[in-house]
Amino acid sequence: MRIRWFPLVTGLLLATAAAADPPLPRAPTDKIDIEVHEDALELSWSDTEERLQGSILPAVPREGQPLRVNLQVGSFEGAPFEGPLILTLREAGANHGQSLTVPRTKGHWEATFTPEHDGPYLLDISFRTTRHKSLHAAFEVATTQVPRMIGWGVLGLGCLALLGYTVRSLIKGDQPEERTRPLPADEPAPPEETPSAPAAATPVVDTPPVPGTEAPPATEPPAALTLPAPGSEAPPVPPASPPPAEPPAVGAAPSSSTLVEAENKPPADQ
Repeated sequence: MRIRWFPLVTGLLLATAAAADPPLPRAPTDKIDIEVHEDALELSWSDTEERLQGSILPAVPREGQPLRVNLQVGSFEGAPFEGPLILTLREAGANHGQSLTVPRTKGHWEATFTPEHDGPYLLDISFRTTRHKSLHAAFEVATTQVPRMIGWGVLGLGCLALLGYTVRSLIKGDQPEERTRPLPADEPAPPEETPSAPAAATPVVDTPPVPGTEAPPATEPPAALTLPAPGSEAPPVPPASPPPAEPPAVGAAPSSSTLVEAENKPPADQ
């Protein structure tokens, strides 16, 4: 009797096990949950022995800019954890990255990293209490963004340039440009003006002397100097004759020298 029921019971148990729902997948125990806030990324993790809480600043990490990690580790039973934490920042899929051993300072652990590239990153947190534990937090690193002040400055310069160009266009529109009319190909060019001949000089008329006055002596041109031939003696230069005395003007008083000569002159025979 028992042998007859045994195969039947076994078949029912196998059919029930096959029809049952598969077990729900359990989240990995080493994954740190991340919540995005306005100013930071909040980290949280716990098991039956310890819990971990912390944050990553800023809320949107960017390549080439430092990010700060702040962590707190507490124990559910026993003495509080005070040992160091080993923090490693690496790109997803990479085996190595920036690693730091961080001691406890004022009740928390703090470190600063600088991601070199954008893309998915992992933050590994390792510590040892009753056993060795290694946790992982996954987040994204964005590309570098232009600082807000520089962006506003560039925008302001663009607006000023556009305003100046508009004002310049309005001013030039009020004053039409004067353009020279091009000459057609069959129209001859205007003749060039020739300079006029200079006017003839006015002839100089000699003024006759006034009667009763002596004409001024005519000026003779200077005699040309004749240079002696080489090898011959130069002719003697005659002494210069004194200039002739000018006759006294009509009605002028005789000079003192003339009076003396008249007194010394013998009287003429009568």
